[in-house]
Amino acid sequence: MHLIIESRAIRNFKKLKNVKDVVLFVNLDASILDGNRGISKYWTKHFAEEEGLDFRSIAVEIVESRIENNENLTEIIESYKATGFFVVLDDFGALHSNLNRIVLAKPDIIKIDRYLVDNVSNDYYQQSIIQSIIDLAKKIGSLTLAEGLENEEDVLKCYELGIDLFQGYYFATPQPFTEEVEEKCVNKLHFISHKVKHHIINTINHNQSQQSKHEETMNFIVDNLSGMHVGDYFTHLERIACELNEVECIYLLDSRGIQLGPTVCNRTVCDMKEQRLIFKPADNSADHSLKDYYYYVNHLNIDRFYTDPYISLATGYLCRTLSQRLQTSTGTYILCVDFIDKKLRNI
Repeated sequence: MHLIIESRAIRNFKKLKNVKDVVLFVNLDASILDGNRGISKYWTKHFAEEEGLDFRSIAVEIVESRIENNENLTEIIESYKATGFFVVLDDFGALHSNLNRIVLAKPDIIKIDRYLVDNVSNDYYQQSIIQSIIDLAKKIGSLTLAEGLENEEDVLKCYELGIDLFQGYYFATPQPFTEEVEEKCVNKLHFISHKVKHHIINTINHNQSQQSKHEETMNFIVDNLSGMHVGDYFTHLERIACELNEVECIYLLDSRGIQLGPTVCNRTVCDMKEQRLIFKPADNSADHSLKDYYYYVNHLNIDRFYTDPYISLATGYLCRTLSQRLQTSTGTYILCVDFIDKKLRNI
C-alpha cells in the first residue's frame, strides 16, 4: 500500500505546471526503511525515473524516532543523499528524539514536531528548545521546518526564532492541488510576509522602549546611591526596591565578580512566586565572574551591559540584567539590576 501511494504521489506531482520550481515531500514508512534499507530507495528512485523527475525535486521524510539503530539511520540518510534526494528528519522533537541524532544524520531539513511548535508564541521553554535545534542545524548545514502551524502568532514567533520553512493549516489544509489552492496559499504567504515586517518593527520598538525604561531606572538607582558609602547601599536599596515594579533583584559585585552583601529583592515580585529550592537569591560572596553582566563590563571595559533574557535563579522568572560600573572612592564595583522580562507559566 505504501508503494502504491508513493507511486501515485510522484505521478500526480509530475502533472504540476511549475513542477521544476517546487519540491515533493514523500513520507516513507520507517518499518520498510529499517528492515529493508535498499528496497525503499530503489522504488522511490524507480518511480521518479519513470516520470522523468530530477531526484533533487523530491524530499524523502524519515521519522528518525522510529529507527532505533543510529547506524541504520545514518546509512539510510547517506544513501538517499548520495542518490540526489533531499532528506528530511520528520517529527523531530517527538518521542525519544535527541540532538545527537541530528549530528549523526546531518539531514538536509529538520522538521520540528508540531508538539514543540503549537503555542510556541506563548511558551518560553518551547522557544528555547526550538532555538537550540535551529542553532545546531546551522552548524551542520541543515534547514529547519516548523510543522503544525495553525495561527498567525506562532508563524511570527517561528520566523523571529529563525525557522527557514513553514508548514501547517495556517497556509492550507490537505486537499487536491489546484491552481485555486495554489493562489490562496500564495496570497496567504504575501499576507503573512507583510505581517512579519510589522512584527519585526514592533519587536525592535518594544525592545528599545523596554531598554530605555530600564536605563532610566538604573540612572535613578545610581543617582540615589551617589555620595553614599558602599556599606550604606543595601539599606537604601531595600527602601527603594519595592517602589520599582519592573525590578526583581539588585546586587553589588566587586572588581573580581564576587557579590558584596545580600541580594536586595523586590518583595512584591518575589513573594508572588512559590519558591522552590533551586530558585533563591544569591548570597554574600557568591561568584558571578562567569556571568555576562559581569564579564563584559569588566573585560571589555564598558560602563554598562544589557543581557539577553534568561531564567532568573532568584525567582524562576524570565529576566534581563542591566549592569553598571561604579567608580567610588573605595574602588570599582558593578551594580546589577535584574528586570522582569515577563512572567512564565508552569515554572
